[in-house]
Amino acid sequence: MEKEILELEAYLETVKDFTLPKFKELPGVDLYMDQVLQYINGVLEDLSPDDKKVLTSFMVNNYVKAKMIKEPVKKRYSREQIGYLIAICLMKATISMSDMSLLLEMDEGITENKERLYSFFCSMETSILEPTVEKTSKRIEGYKKRYEKEKEIDPEKASSNLRDSLGLLALRLAIQAQANKMLSERIIAYIRQDMHGDKTVAIEEGQSPREIRHEIRQGLHEADRLAEAKAKEKRIRNRRKNGKKGE
Repeated sequence: MEKEILELEAYLETVKDFTLPKFKELPGVDLYMDQVLQYINGVLEDLSPDDKKVLTSFMVNNYVKAKMIKEPVKKRYSREQIGYLIAICLMKATISMSDMSLLLEMDEGITENKERLYSFFCSMETSILEPTVEKTSKRIEGYKKRYEKEKEIDPEKASSNLRDSLGLLALRLAIQAQANKMLSERIIAYIRQDMHGDKTVAIEEGQSPREIRHEIRQGLHEADRLAEAKAKEKRIRNRRKNGKKGE
């Protein structure tokens, strides 16, 4: 686990120092699709440790079709559209296209100044990402110190304990993300009700109402699974705590 923990520390250090380009730093000339993909994937590559492309032409076309961004002019995308695509890329893992469309729909009511909107998003991204990474880094630093001490006595057990600690940390972060996602979806549902009344929630491309209901049921099962996992984590933590007291 020594190699992996060093790689994880290096990744967290990179993410901690990550900042989005300012609006004025975005391309000043309109770009074709391949240039847009190259630019945005380059900007966000530090956040993807597996080198997976965060944006493809298929995604961009879907966002245009869903009217989440304006259509390109003569197949070229402006600075404003690139700013929106960066924001969408960062949010797409935790928010559905229909919910994101609703939030983007509210932009005009906040301000028509796209530079101000983009700057606000960047500021919020930094203010949330930075302390989260810092807190995670401190936890991992503690695990590493404990590992170094335990390794002198029993290297195999030390590695096992380190894996367990990292696993629990990953679980904690996943539960936190799920909780935030759940609350975000509920708030957006209330906003949608206020803005559009009893109209049916916007459906993702190709989804039927039956599939939507199935997703809701899956979401409830997932919530139950996460609750059980959280309870298991608490039991493990209590056993370890009681075990230390008995030593």
